[in-house]
Amino acid sequence: MAIAATVITTGAVLAQDMNREQVRTQTRENLTEEQQQMIQERKQERIMLREEFKATLTEEQKAILQNQEMTREQKREQLKACFTEEQQAMLQNQMQVREQHKEAFKGSLTESQKEQIRARAREGSRETTREMQSGNGGNGAARKGQ
Repeated sequence: MAIAATVITTGAVLAQDMNREQVRTQTRENLTEEQQQMIQERKQERIMLREEFKATLTEEQKAILQNQEMTREQKREQLKACFTEEQQAMLQNQMQVREQHKEAFKGSLTESQKEQIRARAREGSRETTREMQSGNGGNGAARKGQ
């Protein structure tokens, strides 16, 4: 019985991941070249900023990140407690830049694109509700046990 539950859960998780990838692919296909360029530039900037931030990490902070016994949330809390003012400022700046990019991208969307995004969000919301009602927990909760 446990094997059957694992197979079903694994199948549901894989299907959910495939659905997400399909939505991303469909969304990307409906974007203009300029919008795709904005996304690519933002991705490159995120990578660069992440590398800059990693370069500021102390040995203590790196040890927290490598600790396999802590959950992601525990690591986050431990790191927040020992960030320097410089690191806090870097993170704050990254959040501001992210918001600016998000607003610029939203401003570039046509009404048709906005409606497609809303429709996909509604469909995703329905799927999550169905998963939670079926006991799967949605949002990857089944993965935690794997």
